[in-house]
Amino acid sequence: MRYFRYKNTNKNLNNAFKEQYKSLTEYEKRTVRKEKCWRRLSTIISLLIFFSCMIAIRYIIKSIPQSSGLLWEVLIAIVKVILFVVLFIVSVLLTYGITCPLWKKVESFHWPTMKKEIFAKACSHLRDYYELQEPYIVTKCFDATDKNFSNHDVCIFVVGEELRITTDLIRGFLHGERDLGCYAFKWKEITLSKKQDEKHLFAELKVDNNVFLLGYRAKGFIEKNFIEKQTE
Repeated sequence: MRYFRYKNTNKNLNNAFKEQYKSLTEYEKRTVRKEKCWRRLSTIISLLIFFSCMIAIRYIIKSIPQSSGLLWEVLIAIVKVILFVVLFIVSVLLTYGITCPLWKKVESFHWPTMKKEIFAKACSHLRDYYELQEPYIVTKCFDATDKNFSNHDVCIFVVGEELRITTDLIRGFLHGERDLGCYAFKWKEITLSKKQDEKHLFAELKVDNNVFLLGYRAKGFIEKNFIEKQTE
């Protein structure tokens, strides 16, 4: 078994936005530019207000006079902690209250709904990198030792003498998913079995201490396109 992953993981989402931006009308592009300007302005003002409050808190706390005696020092330290917590909460609420209208303005500008074909096109570099090819199957990974794969749609395919599992690169990153990397297995390494609970039938793929609990139709696919061909 081996695991490998595309190095520039941020490229996935960046490519999706680039492809999306190319497909927009001029009016939609202006809307996107306005959203970016308002977002930057809101962020800058929020940070300025918050850090100004932090400086004021620091000045207020430092202005509390010191007293001699261990008991008074402990009491003053407790007062300073309580005062800091209270003023910090006030600072957060004040920052939110002042900048709330700005953030509402930001939210008034929406990217047009991402299209499925844009997401699919945007991760073409990953399909090339992981050598995704037919035959393949897209199914659900209900659970896995690698928790990044749990509750994700995955793509299972064969490259030479390896069975590979990665995230769904056919439809692309439709639901905020990301590149999970790719696991590759030799046929002698895997143990494939049927597993059932009260409601579902699963295909359980084991490799050493690693387990993938897949949709049941993955079992027939792996047997037909990988195990049988490797044992011919």
